[in-house]
Amino acid sequence: MNASIGIALLLLFASAQPVSSVKRNSHNVLDIREQINELNKARLKVAKRNEIANMQEVTFDPTLESKVKKMTCDELTSPGPDYVVFGLLEILRAAIALESKTEGGDLMKSPLFHPLQTKIACTNLATMCDGRTAMCLMGPKNSPVKESDIKRGSPGTGCSGRDGSSGLCMGGGGGRAVEKVPAEKQSDKKSGDGDVEAKGSKDSEEAVSSASMPMALLSLAFGFIMA
Repeated sequence: MNASIGIALLLLFASAQPVSSVKRNSHNVLDIREQINELNKARLKVAKRNEIANMQEVTFDPTLESKVKKMTCDELTSPGPDYVVFGLLEILRAAIALESKTEGGDLMKSPLFHPLQTKIACTNLATMCDGRTAMCLMGPKNSPVKESDIKRGSPGTGCSGRDGSSGLCMGGGGGRAVEKVPAEKQSDKKSGDGDVEAKGSKDSEEAVSSASMPMALLSLAFGFIMA
């Protein structure tokens, strides 16, 4: 659990910072791409662990980002018509559960791993709300996962006609698509390389270790709010 302890300490340090001390620069497109990719790797891992055939790919959604920036503290206490609300503590819980080999059920309670969620945005808050300096919105589902939301089977085989070759169902989101090709390799991308790229992406996801995945979620938390 050393990784979990490190995550907890880092998140505790982050939560202690006053709102005014947190950088509010515009999001960097490459940073957002990496953060979303890490979240999707985690979702794929959960899909494999729980045999979920219809786990959706998540994309960054600028509309949700604009919405969360304008929300009051009261509005951040309950879900909206097409989103749920959560903070860094939820990401910490998900990271710890993901590291555990026995908490698959708890993982499914996290909004991060609802199979039908397709969009996400996180941001700093204009004012601190109940000690929180940053929050996330994720949609379009606004309630905990139900068994009827889940199709059981090999990841990517329950995508209702959409591309599931990566293990996640692609093309179901309303957010901004985030390309999975690493930035340093984009100049080498050629037409006709689609099959090779898809295989490389899948192999890369397979190579992500259990130890590194909690840190990937931590990167998601800090990357969104401190980029």
